[in-house]
Amino acid sequence: MENVFVIRYSEIGLKGQNRGWFEKKLIDNILKIVRPAAVNKRYGRIIVRIGRNDPEVITQRLKNVFGIQNYSLGYAVSHDLEELREVVIKVAKVFVEQGLKTFKINAQRGYKEFPMTSLEINREFGAYVLESFPNLKVDVHNPDFEIGIDVREKEIFVFSGKIPSSGGLPVGVSGRALLLLSGGIDSPVAGWYAMRRGLELQTLTFLSPPMTTEKSVEKILSLGRELSKYLPNGLRMWIVPLTDIQMYIKENAPDEYSLILQRRSMMRIASMIARRSKAKAIVTGENLGQVASQTLTNMAAIEDASSLLVLRPLIGFDKVETTKKAKEIGTFDISIQPYIDSCVAFAPKRPATKSDINEIRKIESQLEKLSDLEHEAFKKRESYRVTCTE
Repeated sequence: MENVFVIRYSEIGLKGQNRGWFEKKLIDNILKIVRPAAVNKRYGRIIVRIGRNDPEVITQRLKNVFGIQNYSLGYAVSHDLEELREVVIKVAKVFVEQGLKTFKINAQRGYKEFPMTSLEINREFGAYVLESFPNLKVDVHNPDFEIGIDVREKEIFVFSGKIPSSGGLPVGVSGRALLLLSGGIDSPVAGWYAMRRGLELQTLTFLSPPMTTEKSVEKILSLGRELSKYLPNGLRMWIVPLTDIQMYIKENAPDEYSLILQRRSMMRIASMIARRSKAKAIVTGENLGQVASQTLTNMAAIEDASSLLVLRPLIGFDKVETTKKAKEIGTFDISIQPYIDSCVAFAPKRPATKSDINEIRKIESQLEKLSDLEHEAFKKRESYRVTCTE
């Protein structure tokens, strides 16, 4: 008898001939994020061996592994029926001591050479439980608790209950992207959803010293540590000073277009860093219509400056939905810390809500020093690597 977690996935199971590659990536991520004793693959299941690890710690860490649909804490036993009976009674006893009154045995026989059918297992081991706990009753439709018995070729897994996880795809199967990480609520949530679709992330933050201080840097790094929980190799973070560019635009361009021009500079610098980092896309926390720069024409004008695909996971979210997810993933309390970010530092009084791309390009053509300032900012980039301190 051995304590194990039984891991289930759904979307990976639909991958056809590529399924094995997705499973391998998921196992690699579990080994790095969860750090269990060992991980084995059984068809349609992944088994995490607990060893001497704390089951509670593993329970929490498994929630950070994208690609897992749900999982159960249970036992692995041999094909010995007496050992199986002992474990089933042990599992049932926990629920009986909690005062639960009805149960169900739910057997699956993946190993067809096992001498009992699923129905026979249900009946025989249900009878054992009733014999041991006469006050219990069987309820196959709406039981207070259910005991799963999963018969595989090498062992049998016994468990009860399923802990939901985040689903999605294992981080890394979709390639690498660069997340534009501000100090606000939206961008960390956008990063979470991007990772859920299998993207490995690096982040890029623009700051405006001296308006933004070391407190702003620490806030960004704290957000990075929260996001790094989902990344098997930790998180590479980039910070770029934007002050010279912002001041130049402020002094030499129409004020109403200054924010769009700043964001176009950000996109060009982000494209430079993404190419250097072998990222294939840029991820933003933009949400259609939420602020002046996020109208359809303004987002088109900003994206025009990028040489890479721009992904916007939150495009259809409202603020309530984004805030709820930020609280769930642990970034909300960090995001609301009152430290100024780069966009706020040089925000125009009346930003344009509609922009003509030809007009924007014409204004930029007259900003002769802009390209040099962008390359200078790129050269001043600072790199950090963070991991979760959990």
